[in-house]
Amino acid sequence: MKELDLSGIGEKISKIRKEKGLTLKDMVEYTGLSAGYLSNLETGKTSPTLENLHMVTSSLGIDLIELLTSEGRKKQVLRAEEVRIHRYEDYNMEVRLIDFGYDAQIYEVLTIWPGEIRLGPLSRHLYSETCTVLEGELSLELEEKIYKLHKFDSVYIPEKTAHRIWNDSDEKVVTYWVYQKK
Repeated sequence: MKELDLSGIGEKISKIRKEKGLTLKDMVEYTGLSAGYLSNLETGKTSPTLENLHMVTSSLGIDLIELLTSEGRKKQVLRAEEVRIHRYEDYNMEVRLIDFGYDAQIYEVLTIWPGEIRLGPLSRHLYSETCTVLEGELSLELEEKIYKLHKFDSVYIPEKTAHRIWNDSDEKVVTYWVYQKK
């Protein structure tokens, strides 16, 4: 099992952001976080929450776990117990990250349980993504329009397109996402 390496996270984020030609202002737009917070994060003056790190890495088109660990892993088969799981209690959400480490694609199985609805900030990423609903009904805000996606409905979200998802039904919703790392 890999040890988490929290040293130099801000420096890594700053380096990647600059390599991609992004300004702090761009990151504010993509993440919804303040410029002051992002600057302090990059200079190591603040400790990030897992949720904020996820928003930053998603906006940069990189994998959170690869940022936190010293090296990526390459696999052809991932067992259920090897899949990385992120839980976001505030949003009744669980993300199972499926990354084989070989190519530029990442896959996620995202589950949102019913409960109190708390909308997160609009997300924008530097990569396109697709989503297919496997179970339940997903609410999606995409370019200021609200959609209800049902079982086997799919959506394509172009890069830099503002969007957010939630579950306002009485049943859990399970979705399958594919996006490009780079």
